[in-house]
Amino acid sequence: MFKKTKVRSILELLGKNLSAREVSKVLGVSRNTVAEVQALFLQSDKSWDDISEWDDDRLYELFYPDKFKYKPRYAPVDYSYVHRELKKTGVTEKLLWEEYCARCEKDGVDACSYITFAPNYKKFTADKNYTSHIEHKPGLEVEVDWSGPSMNYMEPDTGERVTAYLFVATMPYSQMIYVEAATSMNEKAWLSCHVNMFRFFGGTPVKIVCDNLKTGVTLHPKRGGIILNEAYLSLGEYYSVAIMPTGVKKPKQKASVEGSVGKIATAVIAKLRNDVFTSLAALNAGIRKAVKEFNDKPFQKRPGSRQLICHSRFGKICQWMPCATGQGKQAPKPLK
Repeated sequence: MFKKTKVRSILELLGKNLSAREVSKVLGVSRNTVAEVQALFLQSDKSWDDISEWDDDRLYELFYPDKFKYKPRYAPVDYSYVHRELKKTGVTEKLLWEEYCARCEKDGVDACSYITFAPNYKKFTADKNYTSHIEHKPGLEVEVDWSGPSMNYMEPDTGERVTAYLFVATMPYSQMIYVEAATSMNEKAWLSCHVNMFRFFGGTPVKIVCDNLKTGVTLHPKRGGIILNEAYLSLGEYYSVAIMPTGVKKPKQKASVEGSVGKIATAVIAKLRNDVFTSLAALNAGIRKAVKEFNDKPFQKRPGSRQLICHSRFGKICQWMPCATGQGKQAPKPLK
């Protein structure tokens, strides 16, 4: 089987205005081979845009039909279509693979397995440099975590400084944030912050992405599969939200909230550093004001603001709205 000529690599380097001599040196092939590929490409009726997404087998068949014949074991997958469809709410790789299998069955051809479909899609996105940017979908998810930096307020009677821990939530699509101070990072505070977060955003997402924190997870990957504690699981079931903890030591799986922690250090903590608060309620009132200013602030490089994008997109597809609208579940009540 003829697979020695690096057709794709030669064409890509030639397309970057490298000379045949330079391409030959970089790829370790002869200049005659480079010239041959270049000549065959010019003789064809194809542009690079036409064939750039072809796999290597199809490229070899185009350039060397007499030396290499492609015999597919299964129907080819249009990964450009897969990539576009995955940007739509609720669409998953598994769903697209099932649809692909249904089309193959209808056409009477063999389909690839899912363990082939998924890795090949990852290879496709890596080849196209799509992995550097994640296309988030409005209303799909909210990322939550406790902030590393904390704040404090002063007890008026004793003058004692009380530490307040910050719950942070971010909607990746709009980058809108929610911040709430709590005197503890225990289970009750964690769940209460979630309920208040739902009210703040005006609805619930499809899923919540959280860390492997003890207040939410009882069993970690080192001891088996991730298992949510009963109270956190019940909250997710009540609001029909899928709760998905990230993998251990995988901050990129909730990159938005990780980035927001740094932003609130300036937008909230630094901004309120000289203010004196005498109760947790007063501190949260100050935080809400600072967060509102942050969410309302116009973007520098694109139109709108976090608040505007969140309410224009998320509000249309959330699973419930406040009870005043008469739609869906009632607005959540604070936990006692």
